[in-house]
Amino acid sequence: MRHAGTVIAISSILLGAMSPLRAGDYPDRSIQIVVPFTAGGNTDTIARLIADQMQNSLKHPVIVVDKPGAGTNIGAEYVATSEPDGYRMLLNAPASFVVNQFIFKHLEYDPDTAFAPVCLPARVPNVLVVHPSLGVKTIQQLIDKIKANPGTIQYATAGIGTTSHLGGALFAAMAGLDTTAVPYKGTSQSVTDLVAGRVGFTIDNLGPILPFIKSGKLIALGVSTKDPVDVLPDVPPINTVLKGYELSPWNALVMPAKTPDHIVHLVGRECDRIVHLPEIAEKLRGIGSDPVGGTPEELAAFFKAERPKWEAAIKAAKIPKQ
Repeated sequence: MRHAGTVIAISSILLGAMSPLRAGDYPDRSIQIVVPFTAGGNTDTIARLIADQMQNSLKHPVIVVDKPGAGTNIGAEYVATSEPDGYRMLLNAPASFVVNQFIFKHLEYDPDTAFAPVCLPARVPNVLVVHPSLGVKTIQQLIDKIKANPGTIQYATAGIGTTSHLGGALFAAMAGLDTTAVPYKGTSQSVTDLVAGRVGFTIDNLGPILPFIKSGKLIALGVSTKDPVDVLPDVPPINTVLKGYELSPWNALVMPAKTPDHIVHLVGRECDRIVHLPEIAEKLRGIGSDPVGGTPEELAAFFKAERPKWEAAIKAAKIPKQ
């Protein structure tokens, strides 16, 4: 009987560890994944892939809420000041975690202490694209065109402090260009104006831009990664022309600080599991993203490693604090 009781106890522990609802108190209602961009961008798409899968395993709705604006600070502050109970989380690019503290004079949250790291779902390459009316087909031709027409060719960004803003500013600084950033409230709006020819170029997330590249409405000149990306094998890295240029955005999932560890790790395990599902990994790669995953501890270490790189990029681009 003593042996049987031990077996039953061990079995109960193992079954509880396998069940996302073993605590019995989380979740008991719907969960929000806040995206600080407009719908249709890479971050929004990744959030919806995660939400669809997570609500199946957690047995409660997981809703994606888009809160764009202020260089992602509106959405980030919304989550940072939320109740730390696991029902509201943020999926964002580097802005809220390693960029905005160097761009904005005043933030309503401290990037170092406001969030509990959960998981790194994906890395997302940026792509340099131009409107066909510019008449350029290579990175060097674009540089030459802008130099020949100083101050007249503008580039679109998804907002102040976003990777498209930083990537474009760094590109301009390294190439010695006289060009102006035009901020929008998200990638979908900036790309709409780019396709309409109201701005000349952008360096933004590959996913939402890829259909326009395939249709010929935009021309891809370069990618922001060190090496070419699988979905655009013939498009060279920007660093082939501007040596040392490399900014590879990513998407991180966080919760408000002081969220209970067992909730953070539960959701972290779910995120890691989801992005490595074959069908989800394939969809991520299909929009130009690389699935990553990992633990909350690994994401915390990743933030620390990324911060100096982005700070150096901001200084090199001479982006003044807003």
